[in-house]
Amino acid sequence: MATRSERLLALTDLLLGAAHADGTRTGAEERTVRRLLGQLVGAEGLPAEVDARLRSFSPQGFDVVRAAAPFASDPRERRRKLLELVAAVRDADDEIDLAEDDYLRQVARAVGLEQADWADLALDYQVEELRDAFESLRG
Repeated sequence: MATRSERLLALTDLLLGAAHADGTRTGAEERTVRRLLGQLVGAEGLPAEVDARLRSFSPQGFDVVRAAAPFASDPRERRRKLLELVAAVRDADDEIDLAEDDYLRQVARAVGLEQADWADLALDYQVEELRDAFESLRG
């Protein structure tokens, strides 16, 4: 079982993964990650190890499944809350793209949630609808 500190670092990684999911990390996303973590920790400042992780995180080689492992056996409600935090970071820059949505889905699968538990957090799109829209644009 992961310690509180290990879980906090894993959560930090998952939120930073959301911030990087579209290939960029905006100031709004970083501020949201810091705000959410600060609210969870409930202290004046973030622990030094979390602050260091925020500065050093690299999406290269980041493993969503490994980062999500400490949460996989949590109660369903807690795993859902984790996805809500990921969605809050995704939404921070007011631009949602398919890569960010795919990341949310990866985290959901990694923590073992059923689609019904998180479908309202994901974009509602169908590949066929997108293909039809693209074809109509091509004329």
